[in-house]
Formats: sequence, structure tokens, C-alpha cells
Amino acid sequence: MNDDGALDRLAQLAGIEDGWWDFFGTWRVVPAETKLAFLEAMGFAVGSTAAVLGSLYELETRSWRRPLEPVLVLDEHGDAPSISITLPAARDGDQLEWTLEAELGGVHRGSCRVGMLAWGEEREVDGVLVRRRWLRLPDVPPVGYHRFRLAGAEMSIIVAPAGAHVPTVVEPGRKAWGIATQIYALRSSGDWGVGTYAGLGELAAGAAGLGAAAVGVNPLHALFPAQPERFSPYAPSSRRFLNTAYIDVEAIPEFAECRQAKRMFASPGFQAGLARVRAQGLVEYADAGRLARPILDLLYTCFCEEHGHDERGRQFRDFQMEGGRSAERFATFAALHERFLAEGKGYWRHWPEEFRHPESPAVAAFAIDNRHKVEFFWWLQFVADQQLAAAQEAAKAAGMGIGLYRDLGVGIAGDGAEAWAEQDVLALGPSVGAPPDPLALKGQDWGLVPFNPIALREKAYEPFIAVMRANMRHAGALRLDHAMSLQRLYWVPPGLAADQGAYVRYPVDDLFRLVALESRRNRCLVIGEDLGTVPDGFRERMDRMGIFAYRVMVFEKDAAGQVRRPDGYDELALAIFATHDLPSARGWWAGVDIDKRERLDLYPRPGMAGEERAARAGDRNLLVAALAGEGLLPGDFPRDGALGQAQAEALTTAAHAWLARARSRLLMVQIEDVLALDLQMNLPGTVDQHPNWRPRYPQDIAALLADPRLRALAERLRDGRA
Repeated sequence: MNDDGALDRLAQLAGIEDGWWDFFGTWRVVPAETKLAFLEAMGFAVGSTAAVLGSLYELETRSWRRPLEPVLVLDEHGDAPSISITLPAARDGDQLEWTLEAELGGVHRGSCRVGMLAWGEEREVDGVLVRRRWLRLPDVPPVGYHRFRLAGAEMSIIVAPAGAHVPTVVEPGRKAWGIATQIYALRSSGDWGVGTYAGLGELAAGAAGLGAAAVGVNPLHALFPAQPERFSPYAPSSRRFLNTAYIDVEAIPEFAECRQAKRMFASPGFQAGLARVRAQGLVEYADAGRLARPILDLLYTCFCEEHGHDERGRQFRDFQMEGGRSAERFATFAALHERFLAEGKGYWRHWPEEFRHPESPAVAAFAIDNRHKVEFFWWLQFVADQQLAAAQEAAKAAGMGIGLYRDLGVGIAGDGAEAWAEQDVLALGPSVGAPPDPLALKGQDWGLVPFNPIALREKAYEPFIAVMRANMRHAGALRLDHAMSLQRLYWVPPGLAADQGAYVRYPVDDLFRLVALESRRNRCLVIGEDLGTVPDGFRERMDRMGIFAYRVMVFEKDAAGQVRRPDGYDELALAIFATHDLPSARGWWAGVDIDKRERLDLYPRPGMAGEERAARAGDRNLLVAALAGEGLLPGDFPRDGALGQAQAEALTTAAHAWLARARSRLLMVQIEDVLALDLQMNLPGTVDQHPNWRPRYPQDIAALLADPRLRALAERLRDGRA
């Protein structure tokens, strides 16, 4: 095999695709340099031809060097499984005992003579003849996580249900609607310049009274407490833990007990700062963080002094036990990050060598010596978890059929807690992104770290399962951002433009089954955000598995290029007018996103802004014609120019009346559209050129729930969704 052949073969086995079709119909060949960068990030030695050949041989023979594979994921309705047993031919005469430990505690045993097992294949590995045979189990184990042991080795056997959980309110023949919000944008009497979990519960309970089945929120992932200026919910430190910036400080039980905290809170200086951050139209995360931190420090000290051995203290210890080693690592990272950031070493790869891995003796010693600080961050997670649980309980108690609808980001920041703790299953170096598409015509580099698909399987998918489980906690629905990552993910090589990346394949069958399993266990609806470049057959797979699609009205057109009629929408889907990556209906109409992208030079070639404006004008005409044709807008509704307030409200009312008739079982309404605001929460392709993730709603939650526009829309949706 020549040099190029070995590299190509290694890349193919590792899941790196040879090329991809871009949005403009051009086949983009992946160069050798990109393959080498990705393979190195996956842990393969590729520094020379000999190294590539050695890595290829190691990967091709890996499964021949161990008796069992690390994991087998099954469908509960499949045939009784056959397990591959790989042993030297010299062991054909061995009599082996096997055990299957069921998740719920039962143990099944059996024995086999190796040479009598069903024949598979054989290969010589390092001069030893190795044979693969098949052991057939008596039956499919029950749905769940099991351990199989044989010949001194063990593997995980995971049995998944046929499909994901679908709540009663969106079962076949039923429809529901909900409100989509951004938690940071919510105003309430108890917020300190940024929306809170308590405010989310208030909104959910009030929306339930209007007939809503769900309240959707942005990702609630943990960010960087020591760096409050890093506030993108889609670039988290960890997806397993919660954003503590959303804690309602005044709702913490210790706030009512701690005299020092109350004195600080009542001081004129503190109250002046609080009034200032509350009054802002944009969230000032750094200022809000500086206000909250000293109070939180005092409240934790009060907790330690007053609740060490009472019921609340026991609740915290139970929370710690439940979180286990993963939660302890997270809290330890937060303390380490705060320490080293003060020394100008924010990225864990720049820390002293002995602190760069979570299992090092230095990290263990730090956690012991700084236990108060480590447990402070752990306590913050405890508080956030309790407040999020209370929000979901408020939603369900008020009658919501789904409740909170959470959002799972596609990746993590490379310098965060999850990357530090899970570095052995990540591809450090490349970043997750997207090829050019209508939302970002130069492509996108999100700066996020992807899972290494090979290492992920070697770990029996435990990190993936943990992320899914954490984000279905206290939720009735979960949106998978960029759901296509279950099948393939676009990686961008370090230092190159976003359109120079390549797709990397993931074990799609296994990951879909794991999503279904966790969905059923947590009774959590799953919505897959399937926008952009979608692989063939992916949406059909989602449909078969009971995972809802994501249908955005401004993108939905039929084969003739017309606005898709309501009866043309997918039934197993969520329908919405736009997304957080698009302007509100009013801003979309005016083309504010096009104007901003042009000013920021986000178009790949001259003239594209004009082309987009022309296309948007055509879309406005099509939209008005469709809505007027159904009697939802007057025939003389303007087709051009900025809309006045009454016109913007008429447009959003008509659009949601259209969506209410859609076949899709779930409809979501964005608050910015209810209020007919000209607002875009995020402009893809920007970091600080646009106030991403910062706008606040002009009304507080109580006023919003009493707003005649929301109440009228809720009444129409109750009728239209029946």
C-alpha cells in the first residue's frame, strides 16, 4: 500500500469522509493535511509514513487483540444477540464461563467450549493465529444497561427501546403549543440583571394557565463563573452541569438567614449597582456576576455554619453522592480555573503540568487543601439544580403536559471543565462548525471540541450517555442542537477557514438508540434540530425513532417554491416561525440580518447581500400571498418597507394562525414575536460584533403574561390547535 493509500485507508476507518458537497453544488475534496490533523487529534501517530502504517495496523487489528468489544447496543425487538468472542486459536479447546449482570441486579450464567462456537473468521496478528467466533445468548436482555463477562474481559450490553418517549399531549391525533424564550432575557422582581430559574418557573406556571404545554429555553449549560464575560450558552464549560448565573439569589434559603449578606444587600452602594444592572436593555454579565459573587460567598459560609447536619445539609450530601466523581471533578476544575486565571493561565493546557489531568495526585491534593472552595462551586450546582427542579415542578403543577423544554448544545469549549475531565474521549485541536449554508455563507467555526468517535465507543459511550441524561433532568422535552451530529459532524482544522473542514462519521445506529433509551427513562420528548446540510435518510431515521423534526416557517417551501401549506408540514415535528439564530418576524421582514451581515463583511463574495435582499423581497411576497389567500391578512398588506407596530403584530398573528393549522404536533411561539419586537438574539458568524445572548425583554414576566397580545394569541392557538 502506498503512502496516500495508507493515509486514506486510516482516515476512512477513523470516520473521516473523503469530501463533501457544499451549498453551491461543488464537491470539496478533503486534502491530506486535513486528514493528518484530524487523525492526530484522534490519538493516532501520523508524523511519518512509518507512523501512519503503524497506526493503520493498530486500528485494523485492535478488535483482534481483545476477547470482547467494549460495547454492544441492541434493539429490544431484535433477535437474541450474538457476541463476538476473539481468542487465539490455541484456546479452541478451552471451556469458558460467562456471566451477564443485569442492570436491576439479576445474574445470568452460562458456559461454552470455544471451538464449538459459531465460526466467524480468523487472522494472524503478530505471528499468532486468532479466531473470531460467535456466542449466541438465549434471549435479548431487558431494556437497560448490562455487563457481560467472559475470559477475564467484560463489555457493556445496552438494550434500547424501539423509539423515544412521546408525551400524551403530542401523541397521534393531538396537538400542543408552547412559548420559546431565552432565560437571560426574562425580567422579574427578583432578578439581579439576568433572568433566573425562579423567573422561568413563574413564566411556565403562567403560560400553563394560558394553555401552553411547554416553555422552551436556551441551553442551561455551565459556563465559566470566573469569567462572566463568556456568556454564550452554546460554548459551555460543561454540558453536564448548570449555569449558576441564572440562580435567583434572593430565593436561596440562606438569604433569609444570613445577616452579613442582608447587610451587604441593603447597603446603598449595592442597591445602586443592582438598580443599574436591572435597568439595562442588555444583560451586563460581568457586572451582574460581580454583584452576586460576594453575596453567594457569604451564603455558602452561612450554609456551612447553619446546615452542616440538618435536613438541608443532608440534601446537599445526597446531591454530592448522586453527582459522584464527575461532579467533584467539575467543582474542582472551577476552583482550579479561578486560581490559575488569576495568574493569567485560564486554559488548562497552560496550567502547570501536574494539574492538567483530573486524576493526577496534584489535583487530588488541591481538592483536599481547598475543600471549602471546591464545595462552594458544588453547592452552587446544588442550588441551581433545586431551582430548576422547582421551575419544572411549577410547570407541571400548573397543568403543562410537557413543561420545560431544554436545549442541548452541540459541543463544549476546549478550555472548559468537560474538556479537562473528558480529554481522553475528545478530539482536541479541531473544532466543530458548519459548512457554508444560508445562515452563514462563509461557513461557521464554533470553536467547540468534538467527541472522538473511536474513543467514545471504547468508553462504551458513557460520556455521551451522561450528557444526554444531565440535559433531560428536570425537563419534559430536549432539543438536540445540530442533531445531524448523531451521524456526522463537520470538523474545522486548527488555523484554517471554516469552509476548509471535513465531515467525520459517528456510530449513528448506536447513538440514536441511546437517545431513545434515555428519552424513555426520563420521559422526555426529543426534538432534533435538522437544519442545514442533512445526510440522506437522516430525517427518515428520526421519524422512525419518534424524534421530532424542527420545522422553521421561513425556510419551509414546497416543491414549487411556494410557502409550505399547513397540511404539508411533517406531523412528527415542532413548527416555529424562526429561531434564535434569525431575527424576529419584524426584523426578518425588514432584512436587518442582511444589513448586519453586509456591514460586518460576512458574505463570501461581493453582491451576495443584494441577492439576499432580492430573495427576501420574494419571500415577503410569497408569505403575504399565502396568508392573504387564507384570509389571515388583508390582500393590500404592504409587501415592502419597515412595518409599523400594528402591522408587525398583524403579521405575527397571521403567521401563527397559519402554523396553528399545521399538521405538526407541537408549535412554539417566540416571545419576541408575541411582542412584535425587532430583535435577533444571535447573529451566526459573530462573537462581539452583535449583542449575542444579551437582549432583555422590555416587560417583566407578570406584565408579559397579562399582555393582551399574548392572551389573544393563546386563545387563538387553543382554538387552532384543537
